[in-house]
Amino acid sequence: MQPGSIQTFYHSRRVIVLLACVAPLVLLGSIWWLVDVLVLTPSIPDATTAPEKCVSFVAHQKGLPRLGDERREAFLEDQIRRLVEDAGYRDRFVAALRHSDLEEQAAFRAHLFDAFKPLVMRDVRRFHELPDTARRGFVDGRIVEYNRLSAFFGDVQISKEAFGGALPDPLELQRLLLRKTTAAERAAATEYLTAYAERVQTILADPALKAEFDARVAAATAP
Repeated sequence: MQPGSIQTFYHSRRVIVLLACVAPLVLLGSIWWLVDVLVLTPSIPDATTAPEKCVSFVAHQKGLPRLGDERREAFLEDQIRRLVEDAGYRDRFVAALRHSDLEEQAAFRAHLFDAFKPLVMRDVRRFHELPDTARRGFVDGRIVEYNRLSAFFGDVQISKEAFGGALPDPLELQRLLLRKTTAAERAAATEYLTAYAERVQTILADPALKAEFDARVAAATAP
């Protein structure tokens, strides 16, 4: 045996022993990764997904929260459309949420808050980026758009009682706002919403102006 062969032999044995110890950990990690991706991570619902699974997807930590802004907005739009257009889907969705446990209901509410916050703050940012002279025109456009969306819902109504205890109470909404927004965001949103509310009151107090806005909303909702 050549000089150094004994040392080389033991070095090789140490490598083999190390690999023998590490390999099961790597295998276990790989298995857990597969379980996490294929089993624990829910698939993104589509137009055929059952409402019960859609409720679970929203509430799951790796469901709605893992989507990027664009995919999350598209998912919300699809869900709103299904809820409006399919009474059977709507009833099962509400029932699934009502019968879910308290932890899942709380997660559902928190994740929806996180999903809708960027949409609201987008309007807030646009409002503040405009010069004062252009802000009223922006607010008018949002009033038309919000009323167009309201018209899309038509006569669809869901009683508060149908949700049981799944809807947030005012105290929880306040906690969500304080926990998930900064003081600067709240101040900016308050200024925008105040301007919006004041403009609505002006429109409602002027029959001619209200008729003008009604015509704009009708034109926006026409097929």
